[in-house]
Amino acid sequence: MKAVDSARAARIDRLAQERFHIPPIVLMEDAGLAAWRLACDRLWEGRLPREPIVFLAGRGNNGGDALVMARQCRLEGHRQAAVVLAGEPAPASLAGRHLAICEALGLEVLRFPEAAHRVGERLAHAGWVVDGLAGTGLAGAARPPLDSLIGLVNAAPGRTLAVDIPSGVGDAFREGFPAVEAELTLTIGIPKLCLYLPLARRLCGEILVVPGVFPRELTEAEDIPGEMLDDGAWQALRPLPRDAHKGRRGHLAVFAGSEGTTGAAWLAATAAARSRVGLTTLFLDRALYAAAVRRFQSVMVRPWDSVPASMPGFARPGFDARRFTALLVGPGWGLSGERAIWLARLLELGLPGVLDADGITLLAGQPGARLGGRWVLTPHPGEFARLAGVEVAAVLADPLPQLLEMSAKLEAVIVLKGHCSFVASPEGRYWILDGCNPALATGGSGDVLAGIIGGLAAGGLAPLAAARLGVLLHARAGEQAYRERGYFLAEDLLPYLSLLVKDRRDA
Repeated sequence: MKAVDSARAARIDRLAQERFHIPPIVLMEDAGLAAWRLACDRLWEGRLPREPIVFLAGRGNNGGDALVMARQCRLEGHRQAAVVLAGEPAPASLAGRHLAICEALGLEVLRFPEAAHRVGERLAHAGWVVDGLAGTGLAGAARPPLDSLIGLVNAAPGRTLAVDIPSGVGDAFREGFPAVEAELTLTIGIPKLCLYLPLARRLCGEILVVPGVFPRELTEAEDIPGEMLDDGAWQALRPLPRDAHKGRRGHLAVFAGSEGTTGAAWLAATAAARSRVGLTTLFLDRALYAAAVRRFQSVMVRPWDSVPASMPGFARPGFDARRFTALLVGPGWGLSGERAIWLARLLELGLPGVLDADGITLLAGQPGARLGGRWVLTPHPGEFARLAGVEVAAVLADPLPQLLEMSAKLEAVIVLKGHCSFVASPEGRYWILDGCNPALATGGSGDVLAGIIGGLAAGGLAPLAAARLGVLLHARAGEQAYRERGYFLAEDLLPYLSLLVKDRRDA
């Protein structure tokens, strides 16, 4: 399913009218009715809500959608519904015409701020609030009196459903902007990018797409660069031949771990080994080898002298690059000057690979690096901010433009980890994983993700396919682990990987 910014959403609406001759009032009618049906099915098991319900409407299309829902609620027999207006729509406008219908049906209509006291009373007794105050056209922060009404909604005890987007959220949303806090967001026709901004996502609650409003030719157009990451990523995992041996399943070299962080190396290497790669070898500093090797069983560990990598072709004892199909560099690896020299040499080998954690920080110290489309980077917002030379706040506010810029500049796939994760390709396309699983926010979870992607890459998947499937696998493992174990440790994810990474013919 595609995802769009506000400009593309507006274009889809316009093209539905121009190319497909759908009148705007029909689009609004379809959107409001489909949203009402979805709300009834999702929230009230196909019936009307028993509690009082308040519909909030602004002057624009979101307000019109909410008024269609209010009308339908009334027509189906609900007698404890009211409408609150934030601004008076013009009588001839779409919202104005739907408002006239609501008033003719006898719905109580309150105007804010004129009837602020009565509005407060209604909100205080409402079981549900349907928010249609403002849509994607809102530029900047909500201004008075809209900001005051948003405050009243958030302070009310009832539950809130947002139509299309929570009012106050938009492409330019920033921390501190007034915005409705919704339990459920019914976004019309196609997911909106602003819903998944790191600072905005918590305001949206569960996000469902209202289908059947716009032609699929518009919502699934090939030139839309953004998509939601879904189970379609599984298609990259082709069945292995029945006679496959470990050598045919790939061999991953892992450069990870330093004094005090061998756990990161263990998590990454073991996650890779559970991600269908045939062989995984961890290169660990010789000083740490004896103490750490007992923890490893299915992962091969080789003692490694991390002196400057000056020998041509890496023809060194313990490391022959010709034996490996991919590299994983960085989890807990350290930031010494020797590590930086080794990273530069590893990048020159021509192998595909994954850079995580310290590997990404070291890369930030190598200006002008070009990774030739072979590598996947897996930063969290702080690591990405260092890499891009920007403030973390800027990454959290609007990550995608910087993410796409850095992906193209480095010629690498970049996975920006978070409660919503973004996968960006150098060609300008991106995918969004709507995770929102706080149980995954545990130490070592990112090491597991890097290992999954590294294992998939060593097993033959292209970098972008490995990144997309790796992010999805990590999220699905986290969902299963939380269902069965509650708040888990990163190592608890590992058995679930083995259950999830199977040929689709055997799934």
